[in-house]
Amino acid sequence: MTLYETVGQLQVFVWMLAAGALMGAWYAVTALLRRLLEAGTWLGLCADAAFGLGAGAIFCLALYTANRGQVRLYAVLAAMLGFALFAGGVYPPGKRVISAIIVIFRRIIVIIRNYRWINVIFK
Repeated sequence: MTLYETVGQLQVFVWMLAAGALMGAWYAVTALLRRLLEAGTWLGLCADAAFGLGAGAIFCLALYTANRGQVRLYAVLAAMLGFALFAGGVYPPGKRVISAIIVIFRRIIVIIRNYRWINVIFK
């Protein structure tokens, strides 16, 4: 794409919008892992580094695929918009659903742990 070409801009915008949403999903996964593992300082630092590396890889791969590696302001803004749409639209209700599933899963584990034969087998 040349400097004044506008033909492929919509395709690049949609690619980067999807990349931003994918980065938001990656953030949700790393946040879920931090919560499940009850991350301390070092594990939290590792999770943050994994998020940063993953988000950077997603961004660079999408930018290279959609725009042949050319950095354009609208592409960067599209990625930020995709992340914001995921964080504001999909993430809050999804977080509540996942939290409810985790609570149910933990209750099931507590119930199973109280069975005598489970204690005998896994002792």
